[in-house]
Amino acid sequence: MKRTLPLTALFLSSSLMFTPSVLAEETESGAAQTTSAQTVEATEALTPIPSAIQKTMDKLFTLQPELKKLNIITSISWKDAQRFLVHLSDRPEVEIGNSKEYTVVTLEFDEKTGELLSFNIQATAWASEKSPSRQLAQDTAERFLAQWFSTEDRQQFGKPIVHNSTGSAIHHEDDMATVWHDRLVDFPFIINGIPLDRGGVNLRVDSFGHITHYSYNPVELDTVKIPKPDTALSIEEIQKNITTSDSISLNYVEEQPENDGRASKDTKTRPVLRYDLNDFGYYAQTGKKVDEKELVSVQSKPTKTKIVLHPKGQTLIARSEEDVKQLLTKLFDINGTTGTLRVKQPFNFPWEKESPYLEYRFDTKDGQVTAYMTRDKKTGQVYSASLHINEEQKRQPARIKEEQAFAVARDFLETYADSSTTELELQQNIFEESEIPSWVDKSKLSETTVHQNDEYEFSFTKLHQGIPVQDHNYQVGIDKQTGKVVAFSRFSSSEKVELPDSQNIVTKEQALSAFIKYKPLKLKYIWPSYRGQKAPAPFLVYVWNNNSGYVDALTGEYIKEPINQEDE
Repeated sequence: MKRTLPLTALFLSSSLMFTPSVLAEETESGAAQTTSAQTVEATEALTPIPSAIQKTMDKLFTLQPELKKLNIITSISWKDAQRFLVHLSDRPEVEIGNSKEYTVVTLEFDEKTGELLSFNIQATAWASEKSPSRQLAQDTAERFLAQWFSTEDRQQFGKPIVHNSTGSAIHHEDDMATVWHDRLVDFPFIINGIPLDRGGVNLRVDSFGHITHYSYNPVELDTVKIPKPDTALSIEEIQKNITTSDSISLNYVEEQPENDGRASKDTKTRPVLRYDLNDFGYYAQTGKKVDEKELVSVQSKPTKTKIVLHPKGQTLIARSEEDVKQLLTKLFDINGTTGTLRVKQPFNFPWEKESPYLEYRFDTKDGQVTAYMTRDKKTGQVYSASLHINEEQKRQPARIKEEQAFAVARDFLETYADSSTTELELQQNIFEESEIPSWVDKSKLSETTVHQNDEYEFSFTKLHQGIPVQDHNYQVGIDKQTGKVVAFSRFSSSEKVELPDSQNIVTKEQALSAFIKYKPLKLKYIWPSYRGQKAPAPFLVYVWNNNSGYVDALTGEYIKEPINQEDE
């Protein structure tokens, strides 16, 4: 379940820098500036709204009449970005310290054309723990799109893509929570009958049928040379050149859910051995594999090293607060440090009611040391622990070499890893600047600085019969100054799982055939950018169908991961 910072908090904090608005019938400039929402005097917080933007606002208020009743709190011109922002609310003025929740809306426009680029609405009256159905979201979004754009302009967008529902919430001082649910619907921009990745209109719809979010990414094609579909290789030729060793990986999953969605105590799972696709797609005109790292400015080079362990089988168990204190002292050597241990109280969010975990926080009296621990409510199994020292004390060059830190991390795992974990795969990512594309204007690039972490972080995945168990892994953090363990986490099944034998499985070639049949390649345009600079034209690529699924390595059957029934 996604959790987001409440929009109310964002807007209230940004509004405090402005002078409170005053209701009036026209602006101080003398020119009548009639709006469909209540108008306000021009203050430091209010830049006069251009007529082109006002016209767009009037049209929006016709389709979203609830916005017409709100006050304009701020209107701001962002000259550098050529954007104009308008904030609306049902509060009459900035009320510092007032805990009342208001309806909060932000509108973003192209300052030159007046075109609406986005809006966000958060209204307490629209809160609901119920998710909108896929059909409701699709029908509502389609209706709004048809009304907002002309019938002719609607044709520039493709069929709607409806996503799983998501939620956000605000926690209150009385331990109650206000919860919202909505569902994202994408309408991709269509070029030559082919969708453009990350271009078009995004809409969010709540369970009442309200549009709570709109964003539009317009595309200017007049001077762009678009690669034509008839220059693409045939799908058959692309498929013929796919190499399975690079395209497909074999993985175990200890707890494969039978239903897609948020895990809970009632979620049914089973152990599986599965083939997964690794490829993002292929350049349509050459058949060359698309490396996703080519589409970002900073790339990571993953390295994988096999590690043999001789686990001692010691367990990290804490069944009481006293156990938590003792374990924190043992793990992080904070013996004799006085402080307070607190249990994190759940925020009464729906997803926390089912949480099988308890979270603890320890703070020293001087505020220099904080430690955390998470354990299973039922078994006491510790899943994570971490130590945080005052940052000012740690801003020094590293004293411990990475090889020394790794030896400490390995010894820690040999002590506390599951007794069945005799082989691990160490996974490390080396981040470095990508090769600058030829179309980038290097004179416009600003200098970048790489953040230096205070810890060495090591990630390990369990191997079974030499195959990664994707949901059984460990992370260990080693302080670069002291060489001691300062963070540990594990993700694994709470019960012993019998994994399938990998001896008699279908080949990668057979698995690829199943992917091609049930998750076919389709043409798509991708328009890459590099540190704010956009490529002169989009690329034409073949990408896999976006349905979520895998191939069962024992049967060769393609398994489309089902949608949680509650998500319908």
